[in-house]
Amino acid sequence: MNRAQQEKGKVLKIVVFICTILMFALVAFLVRTFSKDSFQYKTYINGVECSFLNLDSATNKLEQNMDNSEIKLLFADDKQYTCLGAYFEIKVENEDELKKIIYSQNGEEEKEYNIENLYSLNEEKVKEYLSSLSVFHENNVRKPENAYLELNDNNQLVIKPEQYGNELSLDTAYKYMIKALKAGQTVIDFKEITNVTPKILSTNEKLNSEKDYINSILSSTIEYNLYDGSKYVLDANVMKEWIYRDEEGYYNIDIDGNLPKFVEELNEKASYSLTSTEFNATGKGKIKIPFGRKTYADLDTDKEIERIKEQLGKNEKITFDPIYNPLPDYLNIDTYVEIDLTRQKVWMYVDGKCIVDTKCVTGSVSGGYATPAGIYYLTYKTTDTYLEGYNSDGSKYSSHVNFWMPFNGGIGLHDALWRSSFGGNIYMTNGSHGCVNLPYSAAKTIYNNIDTSIPIILYNS
Repeated sequence: MNRAQQEKGKVLKIVVFICTILMFALVAFLVRTFSKDSFQYKTYINGVECSFLNLDSATNKLEQNMDNSEIKLLFADDKQYTCLGAYFEIKVENEDELKKIIYSQNGEEEKEYNIENLYSLNEEKVKEYLSSLSVFHENNVRKPENAYLELNDNNQLVIKPEQYGNELSLDTAYKYMIKALKAGQTVIDFKEITNVTPKILSTNEKLNSEKDYINSILSSTIEYNLYDGSKYVLDANVMKEWIYRDEEGYYNIDIDGNLPKFVEELNEKASYSLTSTEFNATGKGKIKIPFGRKTYADLDTDKEIERIKEQLGKNEKITFDPIYNPLPDYLNIDTYVEIDLTRQKVWMYVDGKCIVDTKCVTGSVSGGYATPAGIYYLTYKTTDTYLEGYNSDGSKYSSHVNFWMPFNGGIGLHDALWRSSFGGNIYMTNGSHGCVNLPYSAAKTIYNNIDTSIPIILYNS
């Protein structure tokens, strides 16, 4: 290559280099000038590419995209509906946000923007469309139902499975869809706001624990042998009525609230009337004496409740004899007043020691005032008082006594200063109106030592 050709090649390279620089400068100038009013390369607005588009062009493209899009609505039970976006008259509303994007671009390679209230729309069209969908028809709405416990034919609790729902308020769906369309969403999933899942599922640990616990109670059977030979039973047929459901939908069995009532009813069945008991009579030994007043063998309810609670939950069948409250052991008492209506004698024992041994006069047999036998207790006691009443002939009497100790209605122990003698057969024809007449000193001693806890035992020997 000669020198002229070499020089020519150098000049050509210089020219190409200068042209390239000028071209890049021109492109940069044009891009910079053009981008002042347009979106830069790879700009996405709510998922729509708006590269190099000015505000008007971008607005048209965004609106056309929504008009031509198929709006898909997803509901519970896998129900889907579709509608063309144009039906809702969707327009770009928030151009100020678009302008901010244009003026804030600083040359990033790619940028995505999501504007919540980009569009406006015909909201009445939204309501009209949703109202036409079958999912909002009353007959198709199903509320979710919690799993719950149910008694089967064997009186055992089983779990009834939950029911999933599809309940969705039309007003809630309307607001939700408007918000989605304004943001340019074309797939709207209403399941997010649908009342689908129950609060209590069949797998719920608490529900299963309740089932097992209550079934263990219902599987326990307690049979009572009653005094009259009958049976009284506590089993699932009784205790199933004790099951309740709380405000949160969970179950329990109210033992503490219902067991006392059951034991009270058991007491009514198990209680029986006591007619007589045994007593060691002075000078006579062991004899049977009537109780006088109605006396019943009653349950020790506290012990019964405690015993039942210990048994419940063991999944066993067991037979019990009722636990009765203990009765006084009249064979072994050491403080009491003893009255033998036949021998017309009164004794008082305190801590096993006899402090009174006296004759008496009891109710007149011939006059119809015979003093009844039985076991009684002092009602009260008082001094210096008058005993008033009527004689068999209708005349009224009033007798002063120094020591008055009633124990059976108007019948009581008292001194009788108007009598000169006691004992023997006086009571047969000239007895009292039912009271036990005593010499003054004997009445005083008894008065000073008796209280309402000391039994007064009357019998015919």
